[in-house]
Formats: sequence, structure tokens, C-alpha cells
Amino acid sequence: MGTRLSASEREVEELKRMNAALEARVTDSENGNTALEARLNASEGMVEELRRENADRPKVAFSAGLTNDGYVGPFNSITILVYRRVITNIGKAYNPNTGVFTAPVRGLYYIRFTAMGLKGPQSVGAYIYHNDKSVMFNHPNNDNGHNRFLSNALTLELEAGDVVYMRLPVNQELYDEKSSNYSTFSGFLLFPM
Repeated sequence: MGTRLSASEREVEELKRMNAALEARVTDSENGNTALEARLNASEGMVEELRRENADRPKVAFSAGLTNDGYVGPFNSITILVYRRVITNIGKAYNPNTGVFTAPVRGLYYIRFTAMGLKGPQSVGAYIYHNDKSVMFNHPNNDNGHNRFLSNALTLELEAGDVVYMRLPVNQELYDEKSSNYSTFSGFLLFPM
């Protein structure tokens, strides 16, 4: 009986040690869970902050085709190009009646255009203007009697209220049609500043 009692006491002591080890593991696991929960709460807070930032960020993008009527130009003076066929105008910063994009907020904007001219005697060219100042001029060097295409882009740092628009040089022409959008004017806000 004494042997059985000693064996039972040893077994109880072993079970107590195992129980203490398990309790330590549970405590460590709970501490780990607390740390993970703290990290999860911090991450959720950051996600919520990014959502608020994105919701508050201005959304500005436009794209417009030149015309449905074929040729525009040639003219005897430099002429503002009015891209009347609005494809996209998020933020309503592009005016299809004047051809002018007005920056709604200070920021860095990406502006681009495409242009096409059919083979013939007239040259093809285009200016990008920023607040009445030409910031880019493009024309093909040699058309070899083929259709002529132009495309270019730039980034502009604009203040709220600054304007950007396209102009057609003297005695030059562009071509466009609804189904093809050969001649387009587009831009979007990269980021506010």
C-alpha cells in the first residue's frame, strides 16, 4: 500500500509539473494573442485612416475626342482646339464648350494628347498651353505622303485655377471621327500638393 501511495504521489507531482507547463504555454499563447490583437487593431486603424484620406482626396480625370466631323483647320491664326466629345470628366474640371481644363486643386497633373492628320498638303501640329504660355509644341518631321500621327504627354505642377488647353498652329489641321478618337486631349491628377 505504501508503494502504491508513493507511486500515486509521484504521479500527482508529475501531473502538477505537466499542468504548470501547460499553464505556462497557455499564458504565453494568451500573451501572444494579446500582441497579435494589438497589431490587428493598429492595422485596422491604419486601414481606416487610409480610407478617410482616399475619400477626402480629390478625384480629377478627363478625356475628350476632338470632333465627329472629320477635319479641323486650317485656320489663319492660332486657334484653341475645343474637344467636344467628352469620354470621361470626373470632377467636371474640363469644359467641352471652351476646350479648357481648369485645375480644381493644387497638384501634379499628367496631361496628354493624340493627334492625326490625313495625307494631304496641310501640316499637322499641336501646342499645349498652360495659362497662356506654350509648354509644348509637336509636329511630324516628314509625312512621306502618309497619314500623320502625333502623341505626347507631360506632367505639370498646377495651382488651383490654372488652365491647360490645346491650340492648333496657323495653316495646320487635325482629323478625327467619332468611332476612332484619333485626336484626343486627356489629363488626370497624379496627387495633390
